[in-house]
Amino acid sequence: MSRTRGLTEQVAGAYPRRMGTPSRLVAAWWLAVLGACAAPAPQVPPVAPEGSTPAGPLVPQARALFEGCTPFPDGVASRTYRCGDLTLWISEHAEAPVGPVLARARARVERRLGEGVAFVEGELPLAGRPWPSARFAQCQAPGDMASAGPCRAGGYVTSVAGRLGRQRELGCVARENARPLLARCLELFEYLATHGDPEGEPLDAATLLLPPRLPWRALAVPPGCHPTASTSRLGRIECADASLTWSVYRPARTAVTERWLAQSLAELRESLPGAGPVEEVSCRLEQLFTRCARFTVPSEKGPLVVWAGAVEWVDRALFAACAFPPALEPAFPSVCNGAFSRP
Repeated sequence: MSRTRGLTEQVAGAYPRRMGTPSRLVAAWWLAVLGACAAPAPQVPPVAPEGSTPAGPLVPQARALFEGCTPFPDGVASRTYRCGDLTLWISEHAEAPVGPVLARARARVERRLGEGVAFVEGELPLAGRPWPSARFAQCQAPGDMASAGPCRAGGYVTSVAGRLGRQRELGCVARENARPLLARCLELFEYLATHGDPEGEPLDAATLLLPPRLPWRALAVPPGCHPTASTSRLGRIECADASLTWSVYRPARTAVTERWLAQSLAELRESLPGAGPVEEVSCRLEQLFTRCARFTVPSEKGPLVVWAGAVEWVDRALFAACAFPPALEPAFPSVCNGAFSRP
């Protein structure tokens, strides 16, 4: 496969600063939740933001290639990146055969895009050798992988050998099946196949930072809930029918934050099929006044309402989203940890 000579678009800056209204995030993981009281999280002394860097969360060798990409806390062993009109993910599977890993990747594509996705099995040359893969597209002409006509999306899924006997699931969805985006998918795949997560985080439950926390306070995990992602930069707490997801970056830069916020909201809604229209409402996030995005999504247990927003705090940017049953409004359940409130 040919590699592109460079990124399709270079965007100044690295990571966000101020969030206002929304990511990252992949269908099922935003639908997790808790339902109950709206008790705010206990306040604790600030904790050091270990892992943060002046240039953002990516390791140095990945920053140029992944510039303009917004990371999402996808799960304990998975990360998703929104790079404009391209969405990329990497998941680590312990002792999993290639076949089931590819089946999971295909199922993830079908959950995201719905019906009408055509797959063609094949191989991709990555990290010096071929790996089993599938090319997919969702076009008006079924099965036409190279369609230049109307297509909603296209992309690739593959499985490569990772470290310690793990299989590394890679997936990429390109809007409108655009060829430049498909070329960038392969360029990013090459890095992921060779080096793994561009943030340098081991995608393993043993690396969870407990208790989960923001740089300025710890977060509570309500009874019956559990963290599925928790580092010094991002995390997710899941309950039976509610969830809280957050990301923190520095340095905060308004222009980068606005781009990051837009990508976060786009990724969040695309990963939740059936999401309703966005209502922009006044809110407070970590006690700072801002504008939040509020919308509803369907789930197996009934509709959920999602609140998402972003703020800048000194030299950092915080993005957060909380999903829960609409019946709990106007309060917020305890899984939201008091992060959101009404003005």
